Amino acid sequence: MHIIEIIESNRAIKKMLRDCPYEILSRWEFKEYSKGQIICYQDMQYEYFYIIVKGYANISLTAENGKKYSQAIYKKGDYFGELEIFDNKPYICSIEALTDIQVICISREHFLKWIDKDRHFSLHITRTLCDSFYKLSRLAGENTLYSLKYRICNYLLYRLDSGVKSSVGIEIEVDKEQLSERFAVTSRSINRVLQQLKESKIIDVSSNSINIIDIEGLKKEEILSRKE
Repeated sequence: MHIIEIIESNRAIKKMLRDCPYEILSRWEFKEYSKGQIICYQDMQYEYFYIIVKGYANISLTAENGKKYSQAIYKKGDYFGELEIFDNKPYICSIEALTDIQVICISREHFLKWIDKDRHFSLHITRTLCDSFYKLSRLAGENTLYSLKYRICNYLLYRLDSGVKSSVGIEIEVDKEQLSERFAVTSRSINRVLQQLKESKIIDVSSNSINIIDIEGLKKEEILSRKE
C-alpha cells in the first residue's frame, strides 16, 4: 500500500503528517502484523516510531514473576515508540496485535529530523504525550480508588465504538484473560463481575466476546459502582 494513499484515507494520520517534509514523507514504511503477534518486545531496542493505521494493539508490562499488566489499548491514529526513540532506550512495554493490524513506521534518524523541522508535529507530540500521561495517571488512580465493577463497566463503554451492531445489541471482541491483565486481578474476579452484569440482563457473555444488550443500563451501573 502506498504511503500517500494511507495518509489521505486516514484523517487523524493526515492531520499529524500535514506538514511533514517530503524528504521525510518518502521514508515511511508500511507493515502488517497478524492478531497475537508481538510487534515490539519489552526490554528490547527498536529504532522506529510507529503509527497505527488499522486495528488494535495491547500495550502491556510483564513483571519478573511473569505477571502481565495491560496498560492501554491503542487504536487507529495512536502511536508508539516515542518514549524510547530519543535516547534509543529499550521498550518499557511489549506491543501486541489484538487484531490484525497495519502500521506505518519511520527510522529514528528520520524521526529526529522530522521533529526538528516540523513545528506542527512537535506540538502534536507534546500535546498527545501530556494527554497520555494524564490518562495513565487517572487510570492508576481509578485502579486504587474504584471498584473492579466500575472499571469493567467503564472499559466496556469505551470499547463500544469498536463493537459490531446486531439485532440484540453490540458485540465486542474481548479476551477475558486480557481483561485480567488490564485490571491486574484474577480471572475469577473478572468472571464474577461479568456474571453480575449478565444476571442484570445488561450483557451476554461468550468465550471470546461480550454482547452489550442494554447500553443505558451499563451506564447506570458505571455511575452506581463508582460510588461503591
